[in-house]
Amino acid sequence: MKITGSSGDRERIAIFVPNGRDMEEFIKKMREAYPVSDGALQLFLRHTERVTLPKGHLLIRDGVVEKYSYFIVRGFARGFLYRDGKDATIWFATAGMSLLSMNAYLFRSSGYENVELLEECDLLKISNETLDGLFEKEVELANWGRRMSDRIILRMERLFVERYFLTAAERYRLLVEREPEILQKAPLRDIASYLGISQVSLSRIRSGVQ
Repeated sequence: MKITGSSGDRERIAIFVPNGRDMEEFIKKMREAYPVSDGALQLFLRHTERVTLPKGHLLIRDGVVEKYSYFIVRGFARGFLYRDGKDATIWFATAGMSLLSMNAYLFRSSGYENVELLEECDLLKISNETLDGLFEKEVELANWGRRMSDRIILRMERLFVERYFLTAAERYRLLVEREPEILQKAPLRDIASYLGISQVSLSRIRSGVQ
């Protein structure tokens, strides 16, 4: 697949994007967040490294100042907290989404979250320092990064509100409607944790809904 184009008065360039179908889907999702030009897209891809990591890999660990952020080209992952022997899933991520430690990226300090790959993943890897530099250099990429952050904030806020005002059964029904991929790919224990209920309660709800 070749992408040509320019942003502003930049020279028109052609680049090769590997593994066409997965990358095409990634680019589509990237542009759903913000319509980056071919030139801005090339600039971003040129500074990333394509990596493939296995299911179960712990990509990001709490208490560590992570130096890299990742974007999913293909795969599925979860973010979770681990405290006093308890594991609490706080989000799931699929193709087109980012995987990063918020504290490490924003403040260069140790993070509070862990990120586990729930299936083999193809990822774009980029250092946080380089990503910051791209956002400063290219306004389209900065706008894309802002839109991505807005989506993360909105998703976490919605989850917080729903935990307070909806029943467990209502939260499960919304998950079925909005994010069926989670039900297909995530273990029941992680889905229950994400919904803020026990695995036993989730099984009962599923029995009543299905």
